[in-house]
Amino acid sequence: MTISGAGRIRLVAIDIDYTLIGSDLKISERTKQAIYAAIDVGSTITLATGRMYRSTVPFAEELGLDAPLITYDGALVKTAKTQEVYWHKPIPLEDAGEILAYLQGLGLHINVYVDDELYVASLNEQARHYMARVNVMANPVGNLLEFLSKPPTKLLMMAEPEIVDKLLPDLERKFGDRSHVARSLPSYIEFTGQGVTKGSALAGLSEHLGIPKDRVMAIGDSENDISMLSYAGIGVAVNNAGDKVKEAADYVADGASGDGVAEAIYRFVLGC
Repeated sequence: MTISGAGRIRLVAIDIDYTLIGSDLKISERTKQAIYAAIDVGSTITLATGRMYRSTVPFAEELGLDAPLITYDGALVKTAKTQEVYWHKPIPLEDAGEILAYLQGLGLHINVYVDDELYVASLNEQARHYMARVNVMANPVGNLLEFLSKPPTKLLMMAEPEIVDKLLPDLERKFGDRSHVARSLPSYIEFTGQGVTKGSALAGLSEHLGIPKDRVMAIGDSENDISMLSYAGIGVAVNNAGDKVKEAADYVADGASGDGVAEAIYRFVLGC
């Protein structure tokens, strides 16, 4: 792909964890200024994340974003200011039940997301670590399979990275025809409805906004970002991204996390 400078990009989709923010969970001042400058020249900025909507809104409010937010890996697209839902595509209840039963049988920690609430079997160490990272309280309900009565927006399982390495191909084979299965962080595997990805959500949003894909830039670091990097006219991997993500990108930033976001905006939106 030929990459040109400023004047092309009208929509920028930015992943949050380890892209917009690093391990300190804060947006750097340089990144903020780059985003503000992009908005000033007429670009639309959105966030595209696996996070819950309620965990995404504080970042959107900090940045003053009014575009629809891509949350739950594309399963829920909703604005922060007006809370208008553009679409919600949960996992069908029967499919979710089969996935959940299999994961419970493996003895793994599972997050279940229904109506923008987080449900877990118990408040174990993994649940507490997750709550602290995303600043959301979890609801302990015991047996998740018995609890589940509505189609969930997303399921997430946690395990040590080496266990995820072994499980991911098996889970893709078992459930890939009914659910989109993707790795996000090294210890996370996420399940959304079939065909539901950040890329499909970004495609729908750009169409809704009347912005052609060659005027879209996506920035990410993890394997669940590959779909949107592949869709966008310019797909950017921050420097801390995994090898698969870098291979899918049109441009690999010199900077990691927030610095890579600022670098991409200055280069491709502002032409600096």
